[in-house]
Amino acid sequence: ITGSPGVGKSTLIEKLIREIRKRDKTVGVVAVDPTSPFSGGAFLGDRVRMQSLSTDEGVFIRSMATRGSLGGVARATNDAVKVLDASGMDFIIVETVGAGQSEVEVMRITETVVVMLSPGAGDDIQALKAGMMEIGDVFVVNKADLENAQRVVVDVKNTLSMKEPEEGWKTPIIKTVATTGEGVDELLETIIRHREHLSSSGASEQRKRRVEDEVVSAIREKAADYIIDSLRESNRLAETIERVMNLEKDPYTAVDELLSTLRIRPKGGRMDDPGLERGLTQVYTGDGKGKTSAAFGLALRAVGRGLRVFVIQFIKGGVDYGELHVVGDLPRFDLVAYGRGQFIDKESPDEEDIVQARRALEHAREILKGGEHDVVILDEVNVAITFGLISVEDVLSLIREKPGNVELVLTGRGAPDEIIEAADLVTEMREIKHPFNAGVKARKGIEY
Repeated sequence: ITGSPGVGKSTLIEKLIREIRKRDKTVGVVAVDPTSPFSGGAFLGDRVRMQSLSTDEGVFIRSMATRGSLGGVARATNDAVKVLDASGMDFIIVETVGAGQSEVEVMRITETVVVMLSPGAGDDIQALKAGMMEIGDVFVVNKADLENAQRVVVDVKNTLSMKEPEEGWKTPIIKTVATTGEGVDELLETIIRHREHLSSSGASEQRKRRVEDEVVSAIREKAADYIIDSLRESNRLAETIERVMNLEKDPYTAVDELLSTLRIRPKGGRMDDPGLERGLTQVYTGDGKGKTSAAFGLALRAVGRGLRVFVIQFIKGGVDYGELHVVGDLPRFDLVAYGRGQFIDKESPDEEDIVQARRALEHAREILKGGEHDVVILDEVNVAITFGLISVEDVLSLIREKPGNVELVLTGRGAPDEIIEAADLVTEMREIKHPFNAGVKARKGIEY
């Protein structure tokens, strides 16, 4: 039951409850009030207005605050209606704070929408609003004892005549005087008749739409919470706000870029369906050039398909490799390098080299457990094993424990037999010819 403030909804509902109880039926009422700006609680307090019904065990009245919810219906209203339904209430009445042209959310959680109007409150204009006319299954002109009430009835009839009629249902207009109860019995009979109409026609389709709206609404709410929490934890939200404040980006472009880092496709985006159904373990090894290059080629392809990639480099920290310069430019791509950037004595590695390699290993374990990345590349991890910085068993445990939908790539010469055995794909890079042997030094952008 919805309508403009002051139209008499609460008074009519009180009389409607009494009529329902006369028929020995139970009734639950969810009265959605505006929110108090001070306490955040319900402002009008319908339970106070309907206090005389509070001792009736067949009546349950719950007042809920909108808390800024659009549509005139509090976010928890749908849940409250389901609880009342599960408790066995024969009738459930939802009173909203007054539906306007865009406030039609009420129709998503109820089966019959009663729109109330009254003379002398601008309702003759309000009735002409398309949103109000579209949601109404039954129209009530309250305060029918006042002059101009008939004019409101005529205006509604004229407006309804322009609306495409629902098959098998002609929208009725009921005149009531809520203060005396006049017309309330006719209204209840009309509501019951509408329910019977739904049962014999498209009720299942309407219920399907309601359930779909409910599921989509829940997804939207949960997804928003998850996205915002994730962005806060990674500090990406703060960084984006800073960029917008500094006029480096407009909010819409910034949001599209931000969502792309979360594997979420903005409307009009180019990403394919994100995620892997099955992730494998790949090993690129051998004494030939191209192991890291092959891994980064795979990473670029994965990013292009909307996958999230995390690269952890062993023993390469402290060196200015070219790939470090694109980390901030590629979406859904992260890279962290560990190491001192100095020569490592294979026979007697520095303690700091061991510490750095173990940090890299633990970071890899955290990334795999986190489940937020589709492709994880452990660059030069085989070399770290060969140098004794970490053990073969350490890496084997990563392979065993990785989620089934994550692709794990291990690079570096000298891959141990145990790693090769555990992998799904092994490629050996074999040196046939190398320009270094002809005196060509490493070139920036090609070799590093």
